[in-house]
Amino acid sequence: MFKWPGTPSPSADAHELADFAELSAWQKGRFSRTELSRILVRLDENDHSAGVRIDDAVANSVEDAYGEIEHRAVACGNCYPFKLCRSAETLHIVGKAKSEHIIYQYLLLATRLNMSSNRVHASIDGTLVFEELAAEVARNYLGDRARRFVFGTANQSPDFPGKVDELCRKLGEGGGFVNRNTTRVAARDGKLDVVAWKPFADGRSSKLILFGQCKTGTSYDNMLAQLQPDAFCGKWLRDQLFPTPVRVFFITEALRWSDWHDTAVDAGLLFDRCRIVDFCNGIDAAVIAQVAEWTAAAAQATSLPN
Repeated sequence: MFKWPGTPSPSADAHELADFAELSAWQKGRFSRTELSRILVRLDENDHSAGVRIDDAVANSVEDAYGEIEHRAVACGNCYPFKLCRSAETLHIVGKAKSEHIIYQYLLLATRLNMSSNRVHASIDGTLVFEELAAEVARNYLGDRARRFVFGTANQSPDFPGKVDELCRKLGEGGGFVNRNTTRVAARDGKLDVVAWKPFADGRSSKLILFGQCKTGTSYDNMLAQLQPDAFCGKWLRDQLFPTPVRVFFITEALRWSDWHDTAVDAGLLFDRCRIVDFCNGIDAAVIAQVAEWTAAAAQATSLPN
């Protein structure tokens, strides 16, 4: 998987090339199929399979990449920060960025920067911002009257039992923290990053609750099923939640369409970059401000206009 400001390998997948095209259009204002083809031909000159014409392989890769871009434009629900012009030949960045566009750009950078070593910009940790953004999106998804709570690292309290108690108070159920082990609690977040729920006026149990895990970058395949809501509740809550919370997985990557089914089966309710942008209207102003500040600083550090 390539990391910006690097260049994808000749064998890069379509969604990697689509990200590269978007970043290049952001950098230059526009980026064409022809430009991508030239880059791939140059990279592929000494690294192509015998019996396969470079022109054919490159043409197929470029076609697949711009096909991914066309899917994204639809999946973002009119919030895509780029536009395809001249019969989908050239990708342009939208001139006047809206908050939804900035969120997309943030998610793009949080995918293609090295978020292990390059996640802090403007003194803001981009991985923690993602938890706040995911919580807002989960609340938006549930709709009117929904509430949200950040349980993971962005919640700066190191007190795991205290966070569980606070969550139960907010939910109005669960009975509070309990440790059924004979050893000291070592958990920090139990793989739980964000919670959203839709309460009833009666304040009683039996409501729709989402338990979400968040991952930036591209390395998350072995983490898709880490969060198990029934196991979390069985370990740490005095009373089980009924019905069991729905498992949700948030990623900054725009998942390629060919991988969607298998990833969703493992992840549960899946929010990739495009689905997040599709439900980012009305995000809390403080979260938008953090996203915008981090994105501007990260862009400047990697030769992108802001």
